[in-house]
Amino acid sequence: MVRIKHRYILFDILYPSTTTTTTTSPSTLSTPQPPSFILFSHPSPSHISAQLLLANVRSSIQSVFGDHGLSVTQPSLRIVYFSPSTSTVILRVPRAHYGLVWASLTFMDTLPGPQRGSPAVRCVTRVVRVSGTIRKSEEEVLRRARRDIVRAKREGREDEDGENILGGLLDQNNGKGSAQLPSLRAREEEEGIVDLDDEDDLEDISD
Repeated sequence: MVRIKHRYILFDILYPSTTTTTTTSPSTLSTPQPPSFILFSHPSPSHISAQLLLANVRSSIQSVFGDHGLSVTQPSLRIVYFSPSTSTVILRVPRAHYGLVWASLTFMDTLPGPQRGSPAVRCVTRVVRVSGTIRKSEEEVLRRARRDIVRAKREGREDEDGENILGGLLDQNNGKGSAQLPSLRAREEEEGIVDLDDEDDLEDISD
């Protein structure tokens, strides 16, 4: 049995709006506007996949820290969870170099376009938690899902919309979303990897 210590970085990909409103008319005032946090945290484009994100993270690491940075993080670097509907990602990184990966994520401000030669997609990467186990990361995903439902209801949205938000956050509409994250632990156990839960020396970041 190989004992390897990892860190799991939970981060959101935000897509700032490139359009601004300069005038306000009575018609726009009467039209209900979605909550501001939903406008900023909308789903990822359809062409964005876990493989594309991982390649972009590796490119950012190499751009900021060179070949050395890429070589020390490459063996353990893996996206273990990606939700296109909420642009939420859990990234597995080596414990000794998680700060290096975090810094590289900060500099990642674009994603590739849908086709070669198409304009890049502007984005902002926001790290919300660094955990020693997948379990802690998935608990944070569920906590933030419930929080967003409360925020949506507070903004005046209907209960049905709140349920749709939760369904999107779990990537399922039949109440099966929670099964995907625990399966990640089973997959790593089959690979003979033990992720030690050494949270005494762990630095948790949450908003």
